[in-house]
Amino acid sequence: MPNQNRKTELVLVVGFLAVIASVPITQTGLELSRHQRVQFTDVFRYRPTASNLRQFEHTLEEKSWFQQTLRPKMQWLYFKVLRDTGAKGVSGNGRWLFYRPDLRYLVDPDRLETKASASKWVEPVESRSRRESVERAILRVRDQLKERGIALLVVPVPGKPSVYPDRVTRREAGKPQHVQSPTQKLIETLRREGVPTVDLFSVFSSARTHGRGAETNAQLYLACDTHWTPQGAQLAAQSVAAQLREMECAPTPSKEFKNQPVSIARWGDILEMMQIPGAREDYPAEKVACTQVLDPSTGLLVPTASDRPGTYRYPGQGTSVLVLGDSFCRIYQFPEPQSLGDAPATAASGRTGETSVKRLLPGSAGFISHLALALKSPVDAIVSDGGASTDVRRKLSTNPEILEGKKVVVWEFVERDIALGQQGWEDVPLPTKLD
Repeated sequence: MPNQNRKTELVLVVGFLAVIASVPITQTGLELSRHQRVQFTDVFRYRPTASNLRQFEHTLEEKSWFQQTLRPKMQWLYFKVLRDTGAKGVSGNGRWLFYRPDLRYLVDPDRLETKASASKWVEPVESRSRRESVERAILRVRDQLKERGIALLVVPVPGKPSVYPDRVTRREAGKPQHVQSPTQKLIETLRREGVPTVDLFSVFSSARTHGRGAETNAQLYLACDTHWTPQGAQLAAQSVAAQLREMECAPTPSKEFKNQPVSIARWGDILEMMQIPGAREDYPAEKVACTQVLDPSTGLLVPTASDRPGTYRYPGQGTSVLVLGDSFCRIYQFPEPQSLGDAPATAASGRTGETSVKRLLPGSAGFISHLALALKSPVDAIVSDGGASTDVRRKLSTNPEILEGKKVVVWEFVERDIALGQQGWEDVPLPTKLD
């Protein structure tokens, strides 16, 4: 019997090693048969730094035959049989999808960040929570702007689960349609420090519970997307405009914009991130009713070819409001990938006429245009998908012209970036003031 057990263990070990070895051996054989460079040799071509090793791992995954061929089939099988939405998506009620990092942010504890000192034997290592780091970064930006005579308005955007917890799980059905997000503690702290904020958590909760004007019974977030609906963007823009007036930072009304209704068919970005073949058959495109904002003299409020990537500057006159934001500012406003939906014919009519270059869904119907409409004054903007924590400030630091003449900066970011934002919350200096 001991010999039999020994043989069984040996077979299992050999089989396990064969499975592990089959992947690199098969990949190497395919690359040699295609007369391609053998990817695993890259580990010997470059210095073994953390950056190079991460790039090596990313390249191996990207070039893997198993990744390209077998993984999609297994994802499709798991999705069809088990309704498994993969690492990025979470299936909710009523055919709604949620972005897993949005849920993680609500349930994970506020972790500590440790800044290593030159010698931890000489001085203690400084530790603070991620939310405290964000608070310090925001206060630093407030102080930098204050030195230039510019006010700051902070606008944390709730993730979809914070506003629609009843769509995540049936256990929340019938309960108050609002959860206590960690972001509300950040808002309270910023207000104690004298930083003006807009509490969209309360605004959206009130809109869902009691209705507010045109927003009565309106859906505020897309069912299969991380972002708000056009109605949610409009409500946020109106709330920001009201806060700017309360701060006495709203510009003097100088423009009468026009608006026009337009509809688009949009697939959610969560479906895009899931990367499951055939998922769109189970989650068809959502019909989304938008309101485009137009300047009677220049057309849609969208970037031109002369604008820097991710930057919009209103043509012809200076503006006193600058918006820094992420994809919540980009959606419905700026060009988007072909894979996200169908653009209507009317959406192509901008002031540049570059219909072959720009693809708008529908364009000039997002937060930025509706903020301009609510203020009756144009605004400038710097937008970076997933980069509102640091990347937008880096773009600002190299663009001194856009900050000239500004009286207020509206800084929008989605709440999950407080804990999971790309590139963290670095200290970025403002651009040098022009003479």
